[in-house]
Amino acid sequence: MKTKNIIACLFLLFVTQAVTAQNNAEALIRVLVNQVKSHQNMEMKFSYQISPDEKTLIDALKGKAWLQGEAYKIELPEQQTISDGKTIWSYLVDDEEVLVSNATEGTDNTPLKLLTSLDKNYAATLTNIDAQGNAVIELANPKGQYKRITLKINAKKTELKNVDIYMEDGSKVMITIEEMKFDQQLDDKFFTFDAKKHPNVDVIDMR
Repeated sequence: MKTKNIIACLFLLFVTQAVTAQNNAEALIRVLVNQVKSHQNMEMKFSYQISPDEKTLIDALKGKAWLQGEAYKIELPEQQTISDGKTIWSYLVDDEEVLVSNATEGTDNTPLKLLTSLDKNYAATLTNIDAQGNAVIELANPKGQYKRITLKINAKKTELKNVDIYMEDGSKVMITIEEMKFDQQLDDKFFTFDAKKHPNVDVIDMR
């Protein structure tokens, strides 16, 4: 399962302010994509659980993610993925290794590229909205890596509650949003891996 692509789905929902489109799911997705582009950067704190099959549920873990244009950083307990838009550093924490590769151009392998294609490649359906304003939107793409993405949003408070991602291999990822921040001052080197801070880590250049 590609971690950065899972987090990319969440970045789409950082600014859920388009409640006037709540009765038109496809219009809501289009507005959200445009709103993502309006912020200089975004930060998200979240917890997540993975269910490899219908009977198994792995304990919840916590993570953080940032997006700024084509650059992104994803911090999970077992791995950190960092990219400045040109280079990707995959830091395997337990193995004390960093794999360095080129960010492939012309594909949807970055959060921003995936975001801007969601409204084109996924059919959006508003499946439910209750009296408290809790809305459920489903994104479906029979030919995509993600067979179905379910978004749960409090439309009255414009808050994203959680996201369930159903993969084509039958596994499921459940993500709960805990905190979101926007337009922070980030250092120029924030989206790069600093080997000097990790002297015991082996850097493997795969470019």
